[in-house]
Amino acid sequence: MSVDPANGDTGVMESTPTTFPNHPAKHQGTPLIRPESVVRRLLDDPSLIVPKSVILGYSTRLHALLEARGFHNVAGYSTPWRSMWLPTNTDAPQVGVVEGFGYGAPGAAIVLEELATLGVRRFINIGLAGALPNDVDFGDLVLCSAAIRDEGVSHHYLPSARYALPSPTLTDEVRRVLAKRGESFREGMTWTLDAIYRETLEEALAYRGEGVVTVEMEAAALFTIAQVRGVEIASLFTVSDHLLAQSEWRAAPDKQLLTNGLARILDVALAVLTPDVRYEVRPIASHEDESESPFA
Repeated sequence: MSVDPANGDTGVMESTPTTFPNHPAKHQGTPLIRPESVVRRLLDDPSLIVPKSVILGYSTRLHALLEARGFHNVAGYSTPWRSMWLPTNTDAPQVGVVEGFGYGAPGAAIVLEELATLGVRRFINIGLAGALPNDVDFGDLVLCSAAIRDEGVSHHYLPSARYALPSPTLTDEVRRVLAKRGESFREGMTWTLDAIYRETLEEALAYRGEGVVTVEMEAAALFTIAQVRGVEIASLFTVSDHLLAQSEWRAAPDKQLLTNGLARILDVALAVLTPDVRYEVRPIASHEDESESPFA
């Protein structure tokens, strides 16, 4: 029997069992587009600088923070990330920072795939996240211990499961550096999903009851791809908004809290990945922080 959805004929479709991903043999399939093909020009460029460690970020607030720490933006890399922030005072940087590719799992997945193909072995994912528990405040730091796979990307890499996990060794290193620096932080699970405007009250209450601390859009996908690619990754967040504060969503009342929180997690990530380097930090004027979005 033929089916024509364009004409409203969906009777057979509605009765057909579905899986996710839809094709049952997805994980045994052969990818048609491989990152090696996309970044071939970069792989063939001996002058290209690719550190073994990269910090992934999403907020436009990072620009001023990186400049204040002596980083400069180097163009000439691959779409969608296009450029990398590298330390100015060395010809052999140990770490780079990649941002400016938007936010969400699909874009972050492309960046991680391409960087891993270029030889990056260690990643720390830093960003803003919403909070579920009421005892977590705006600007607080949260070290991610696991991510609920409620987005789509991770399911195209590995069979569906409830959780994706960060690299235990790298997460341990982040934990030790947080403690050594005297940083107050919370450790716990995150809820990763693709749709900011479809985070429902019922879900948030259920996940909070399960012990989930944050909600964001990338961690589960990045953890899963890192597992498939054989690279290390950890995630560290600062709280930008509350899903359930006083039974409603609330954004941070002072945007400087977000900049301060990002500065703290950036410095922790740099200390983990370049433990022998000291970054001099110049003050940042408040007008340099231009973003008013609680998500950027």
